[in-house]
Amino acid sequence: MAKNQNNKTFKYRLYLAGGIGIWKDYFRPQYSEFFNKKVYLFEPGSLGGPDDHRFMPIGIACHDLNEINHSDALLVYMKKYQPADGSPTGTDSTWECGYAISHGKPVIMLIEDLNHLDYYSLQWMVSFSINAVLTTNEKVAAVCHNHPKFVHAAILYAPSKNQLESKVIEYLANYHRSIYSRSGVINFQVDQRARDLFDEKHLMEMVFSNAPADSRIDRLLTGLKQRHFNHDADFLKVCEVERKISTYLRNRLTEKNIDSVLAAIIERWAQEKEKIINILRHSILPPFIKINNRHAGIIKTRPELFFELYDLVNHHLVEEQKFIKNPAFPYEIGAIIELYNWMNTYSLDDTFDSSDCRQRMPTVWKQFGRRDAVFAGMVGHLLALKYLFLAARSKTQLAEKLAGILNDYNEMMYRGQVLDLKLTFNSSDKKKLLNSLGPQAIFKLYLKRIYGICGGFYEAVGELAAKAGNKEAQILNGRQIDKISPLIGMHYGLIQMIRNDLADYLVIEKISGMSRSMKGVSHSDIKEGKIDLPYSIALYSSRLNKKERGFLFAALANKKLSAKDKLYINELLWKSGAIDLTIDLLINIANHVKNTLLTEYQETPTRMKWMFSLIDITKEILTPFKRLAQNHGWIKYEYDHKLLKMITEMVLQLESTPRHQRIK
Repeated sequence: MAKNQNNKTFKYRLYLAGGIGIWKDYFRPQYSEFFNKKVYLFEPGSLGGPDDHRFMPIGIACHDLNEINHSDALLVYMKKYQPADGSPTGTDSTWECGYAISHGKPVIMLIEDLNHLDYYSLQWMVSFSINAVLTTNEKVAAVCHNHPKFVHAAILYAPSKNQLESKVIEYLANYHRSIYSRSGVINFQVDQRARDLFDEKHLMEMVFSNAPADSRIDRLLTGLKQRHFNHDADFLKVCEVERKISTYLRNRLTEKNIDSVLAAIIERWAQEKEKIINILRHSILPPFIKINNRHAGIIKTRPELFFELYDLVNHHLVEEQKFIKNPAFPYEIGAIIELYNWMNTYSLDDTFDSSDCRQRMPTVWKQFGRRDAVFAGMVGHLLALKYLFLAARSKTQLAEKLAGILNDYNEMMYRGQVLDLKLTFNSSDKKKLLNSLGPQAIFKLYLKRIYGICGGFYEAVGELAAKAGNKEAQILNGRQIDKISPLIGMHYGLIQMIRNDLADYLVIEKISGMSRSMKGVSHSDIKEGKIDLPYSIALYSSRLNKKERGFLFAALANKKLSAKDKLYINELLWKSGAIDLTIDLLINIANHVKNTLLTEYQETPTRMKWMFSLIDITKEILTPFKRLAQNHGWIKYEYDHKLLKMITEMVLQLESTPRHQRIK
């Protein structure tokens, strides 16, 4: 909050960057009266400094600097003029802009007419870094929308000067909602495209193409004919088939070949067309269904990650420079990523895990049966590839490249699923492996597992973002972006997976009123026999006694866990320090991404705030655990910091490990 000389309080404060001479001659007589009604505007010229900068008191410079530090944004008003001391035009103003930009403050340029626009376009280091253009000139607003220097900026058109403050307030209100506002916009746009692309009629056209069934795929599917999909052997066979389909398509990625493979699967599925479409639509209902009081469905982190990484290296480009001219293209790719995630990944994973719910809705196998869920999953893989060809139809080579990235990941995904099955200790024989393997081996297997089923997926999303846009038209280090975007995606995926595993313990039915996780019930992984990082840390912790570790061992795969059992599990995780260690691991990974990888992007801090916010992990996730600990009087021991260092190093070593070896 700021106050002016009349002691009036304002929500936002601006700093006016512009020469004192042009402030006196132009800004003060034309614009000053239209500010300090709703927005506080500090005008440096009002301090009464001399026109000749050689005689400017140091106190004014310090005061001005302090005003920038405490401002919410910079309002820039620069013009071509001759300073009284003969110094170069705009030196102080451009410094003020650069200082504000480096501190992540939004910069708004006030532009009067097309000549004024040309002047600003010559200040190219500033113009490429600004956030918004404020103007009362309709022609300026129209030209800026596709101007090579301003296409990335928000255009704030005020039909009259009386509306200047309102436009600034509206812009800053949206800006300071930060990632949450931006997240809502991305999710809304992705949902809009999904509801168009995946409606019943369109799905029918995409699935049933009348292409001849590929005989080699038909023979491959024979191995699934007599299976009931109830045991690990059945699930391992599904993983094998999915990997072989990906391998088969690797050098045959055309729409025609995808249709032939799809036809073979549909033929073996042997269901009525209407039922197949009904099953497929059910699989993608949770992410795109409208939620009360919102226009969008659930928050979708993969499309958000894709959009942010894509936007970082494409937002300066005019339409003619983009590979795909369709403005909805990044949202369509986001929708396709979600289709693959839900129709393929979750349909099969939920079948393997016998999970009843996703987002409080029945899973595909629970609603239709295991066989239908398995075939829906295989169709989901191919439909995602086919939709990628549709989204990039105007550029065939790009379509093949994007489809190739997702198809290659699919092969890795089902290597990860094999590890997922291996780390599901749902029998006494499998539990014996916990003792024989030891903690370090379990940590390594867990990391490989979450890389295969999640980290690798987000890595593919990062690679899609790097390849989908014409980044070379905007930046000079395109090859470096090809390297770091997938790594940022990978780490973000690992963060999400570990965080989701931790969140699975947050809710205890009939004790907490918090949201009940993706599967609709707390401690779902433990009930399924899956061991995650915090659980494995506690299971092997020297801070717990033999009886306590024995309870954790026995609780695995116990589908009848009571609320009391769940509370005790949380107490042991808390007592061992496993919760704190896991959260500090997340912070270590996030800091590595922010301080090492994101710094490689050639962007301003104001724009990088979006990615910093997206990747940020705070200790706020501790709050529910702290509340439980305080309510029940739990004690907590310090965790082993050498163990945190070891696990952190395991994660970071993935960067230097060839991709095909990360899952072996």
